Amino acid sequence: MLNALFNQVQSDSKLKNKIKILAATQGQDQMAAKMWKAVQKVPFPIVPDQERKLSKALNFNPYPVTVILDKNGKVLWAHIGAMEDAGDGMKGIKQVVK
Repeated sequence: MLNALFNQVQSDSKLKNKIKILAATQGQDQMAAKMWKAVQKVPFPIVPDQERKLSKALNFNPYPVTVILDKNGKVLWAHIGAMEDAGDGMKGIKQVVK
């Protein structure tokens, strides 16, 4: 689903230069991130977060969670749990990205 969301964002001329998609592996190391990227054929960066610094900084623990942050790290939108399809993510993105 995240690959599909990435592709939809890249296909939208108004969003592709405003949105950067990346994934953070919670509690996993670089090797696990590389393996997940290869197996899932992920077209965007995956950042290992072995010490869960991202979830601590944003004060969240659910997995998976999708968040949209501004340049200062403020959470603009969040979806907790798996999304059914990329359209859910696009709706959230379009609500907060102008």
